[in-house]
Amino acid sequence: MKKVLVVYGGISDEKEISLLSAKSILENISKKEFSAKKIDLIDLDIDKISNDEIVFIAVHGEGGEDGNLQNEFETKGIKFTGSGSEATRKCWDKNLSKKIMVDNDIRTPNFIFLDRQHTEIDNDFISSSKNYFVKPTTNGSSLGISKVSNLKELQDAIYIAKKFSPAVIVEEAFDINEYTVAILDGKALSPLEIKVDVPSGYYDFEAKYVSKNTQKLPILNQKLIDELKQLGLSAYRAHGCSGWARVDIVFNGEDHAVIEINTVPGFTRKSLFPFAAFHDGISYQDLISRIIKSV
Repeated sequence: MKKVLVVYGGISDEKEISLLSAKSILENISKKEFSAKKIDLIDLDIDKISNDEIVFIAVHGEGGEDGNLQNEFETKGIKFTGSGSEATRKCWDKNLSKKIMVDNDIRTPNFIFLDRQHTEIDNDFISSSKNYFVKPTTNGSSLGISKVSNLKELQDAIYIAKKFSPAVIVEEAFDINEYTVAILDGKALSPLEIKVDVPSGYYDFEAKYVSKNTQKLPILNQKLIDELKQLGLSAYRAHGCSGWARVDIVFNGEDHAVIEINTVPGFTRKSLFPFAAFHDGISYQDLISRIIKSV
């Protein structure tokens, strides 16, 4: 019987969501295959992890998706789920990730990057006929994200985003449709379309974790399914991901584009990744087993 250590929490803004993922994994993991326990990242002593243990990383956000934890495990020779430190770091930094997509001819919405030294908005980038998303460069769960339509809103949104990250990106809004593609062992699962009914009008924190009206719908159009799978896999491979990850894709009425890759996506029974697996005939318990066995 394999030993599994589920690591969650830490100091991330997403630690409460991480705890929900960890609890769900522990409750549903196959007791016949695995002997599992969980530990908060704050309390983790890497030197006490045995050689025969596999770490299931369930730390969302800082600590789990920035590559630091993966780097420590790699240095110590500890086996863990998901992508390696380099791929994880690339996906965590939205500015770096979008540059990788541009360099690999993977469609992503046009954007500008603002760090501590560069805070002025290029007026040539802003159009009165378009909407924009302002996002922390490093964070998840839609924390600190705002949708804006004019310069005044833009400045306020930058201030909010910088509460969650020293740098931000301002991104052209592809806000007609939103999709997600879960990838398991290098294979794309059934894409899902996300429909929301929240005041913001987009898939924000409320839509993800509070609203009961958010819909996660299977797609029936085979041409669209194939396009989304290919786009998701292209982004996954360009970043050097492995194991499991989720690629988020948006549509502006003309083009589909990748906005980000989640290397440790939410993992409760109701989360997007398990939901996509369910539509491919993979039970939640089997999904947990497959992620662990992919290490």
